[in-house]
Amino acid sequence: MSSSKRAEDVPSCWLCLEEGPDEGGAPLVRDCSCRGSSGFAHLSCIVKYAESAGKRLYDLREGGPALAKACVDFVEEGFKDEKNFLPHEHLYAHALMTQMVKLDGENEVEKAGGEEITAKFMSVMEEMKSQLEQLDQLESLDWGTCLRLRDDLTDLEANGNANIGHFYRRLNSNEGLFKAKEQFEKARDLFKTMHTMEAETSLAKMKQNISELESDLSGNEAHDEELDVIYLQRDYHRCLGIYGQSSSATIYAGVALAKAHLDERRTIEAEMLLSNLVDISRRTHGHEYRSTKSVLSVLTSARERKVVIRFEGFSGWFQALRYENEGEDCVVQGPIAFPRNVDEEEQYSFDSTDIIPFPGTPVVCHGLQKAAHLNVKIGDVRDIDVKEKEDGSKYFDVDMDRCVVHFEDKSLKPVKVKATNLCIVFDLPNADDA
Repeated sequence: MSSSKRAEDVPSCWLCLEEGPDEGGAPLVRDCSCRGSSGFAHLSCIVKYAESAGKRLYDLREGGPALAKACVDFVEEGFKDEKNFLPHEHLYAHALMTQMVKLDGENEVEKAGGEEITAKFMSVMEEMKSQLEQLDQLESLDWGTCLRLRDDLTDLEANGNANIGHFYRRLNSNEGLFKAKEQFEKARDLFKTMHTMEAETSLAKMKQNISELESDLSGNEAHDEELDVIYLQRDYHRCLGIYGQSSSATIYAGVALAKAHLDERRTIEAEMLLSNLVDISRRTHGHEYRSTKSVLSVLTSARERKVVIRFEGFSGWFQALRYENEGEDCVVQGPIAFPRNVDEEEQYSFDSTDIIPFPGTPVVCHGLQKAAHLNVKIGDVRDIDVKEKEDGSKYFDVDMDRCVVHFEDKSLKPVKVKATNLCIVFDLPNADDA
């Protein structure tokens, strides 16, 4: 036998193409019917390949919508000859709702697809109700089974209406908002008839959604954000109790709570929570998992320290980056446009006394004389006192007006502090590195 022939017969991993053991010393394996040198692989390579393929498959921006549609197509094709059978209809309704969740409301094709899915879902729900009515008449079916089937159907319909409502809300049109409100009201009424902890939480969500939509439709954008925080705190602690801190459901509930804190300009609370969540998600799911990326994205935004500049010719928001020269100067980047394009921003260095922390910026007090007990205390700027000119425009006088600071120590009352007596806190002392 020639040497070239023998070389061809040497087994190699079909993934990394290397011969012999992997880096950890584990040998090549083959668990198939291949002959010769084909079919061998390192177990470590197989694991890496499976993880990579799985992440690509379940990435919401790539495989999610396609997988959801494939699920619907599979159920439609697989059970086309067995219609009007309750378990299959139940599976079909679930598949439709999974596809609805993945749809992009701003995509015209998917917008039309959403209307079609809604019609199919409504039709299958009516069919299932009809079948359940017929089952109720069967003497062979016990009362408990009928009650369980009816509860399952109510839960499916309520969550389906909620998902349809979220789809219409994503359309970003008045017609979509009206339809969304209608679907949320249907879901609310169904959740009212159920008596589980999950239903109570969903009922609160529907009431909140309806309230927000009513504000949007009336043109009154203001709604009680404090209630948002209270509700989301309850939801987060409910998830902690049921699923534990490592569950994706708990992590996403924590992200929702952190976002509400940021809306309320409670950046310290939000950043502390997010730092903990990203650490848990990394340890449990890995750096590339969706929940980890989601938390990290919000945390990165929360750590941006926004300021305004008291300097002629500079207007708008800037991001403070760091202090230099023992705190005498502050380096900023901006101005920040929306949507933000960092590549178009420039860095500047200003005297620290020209920097005014924007609401939501964590700060520490210093140089206070009458309230010396507040020096080195950390808090969030929640608001800024401003003056009004004769023409109605507003401006900030750094020598006269004050920043309203709410302290991390809840025993301390909020106070108004001059911007010159505040330093930006770039790294919170108790936040985990992320």
